[in-house]
Amino acid sequence: MPEDVIVVEQIRWQGVNECDFPVTPINYHFQPARFYLLTSEQPEPKDKLLRLVGLLEEPKSGEVLLEGRQVTGLDPEELAEIRNRKFGFLFSSPFLLPAFTVLENVAMPLFKIAQVDARQAKTTTELVLSLVGIMPLVDMPARQLSLLDQHLTALARAVVHYPRLLIVQDLGMNLTPDEASILVQATARIPGRLGTTVIATAAPEFDFTGWDVALEIDANGIKESQPER
Repeated sequence: MPEDVIVVEQIRWQGVNECDFPVTPINYHFQPARFYLLTSEQPEPKDKLLRLVGLLEEPKSGEVLLEGRQVTGLDPEELAEIRNRKFGFLFSSPFLLPAFTVLENVAMPLFKIAQVDARQAKTTTELVLSLVGIMPLVDMPARQLSLLDQHLTALARAVVHYPRLLIVQDLGMNLTPDEASILVQATARIPGRLGTTVIATAAPEFDFTGWDVALEIDANGIKESQPER
């Protein structure tokens, strides 16, 4: 059985009313190459868990293990290095460099993180651009892209270094339903093609399919469900 990518053990955090949340601590093992959707009745629980598994915040109690290594309590510099190497992030806004082309925006992590040469960076970037479906836009400046293509470019940039985990915030935010579906389809290809584990929250108005496991977080902890096939 493949090793769990990230594990949360007895996780709790300080809720909006300053009480520990959830009442029942969360224990969960995230497996390789799976697409997890985090849900909750209110935004705070799913958003908080997303930040905890993305190593962007520390839990109030409990532990987080990445590839079997405890990462709770590490200093900020070490956590930043781990995030850079092991994680990709797709936020609700694309945050592209407008004067840079699609190729230049996507290839940037390869130079900053993986430190590959220009030829290898170009080859790897083009493979990822093909995977998310925007290879025809390779030479277009980011400022000329539609909002959907900006999100697809940001997705390609987030996975170009083949991270172990992709953390996705509010998938589909500010897109039309048809555009959001295209972005979801591209995201859903990532686990199978790259072996990356995707952990995502969805935009509040968007109900989508394509995930492997849904995790509902409430005061009683976490509940797992899988889509009907």
